[in-house]
Amino acid sequence: MNYRVIIDMAKALPKIEKLKLDLGIFKKFSVILDIEADNPDDACYLAYRMFCDKILEQNSKHEIKTMLKELKNEFRVVQLIEI
Repeated sequence: MNYRVIIDMAKALPKIEKLKLDLGIFKKFSVILDIEADNPDDACYLAYRMFCDKILEQNSKHEIKTMLKELKNEFRVVQLIEI
């Protein structure tokens, strides 16, 4: 199934911008992703995984990994639509 995942980055973005990394599509306060997944939970997980992968491909230090774990609750999926 395909899902449209709408993410609110308002809380996470200011903390990530301090790292001076290329955030790609995640540099906006509202991000829309189309994701293929088996179920809604997987779609949300894959959206978060894409965010983490984008950062970790540039910097995979222990501090960054710890920060990403802390930001998990601030990475908010505000809408999920089956398309």
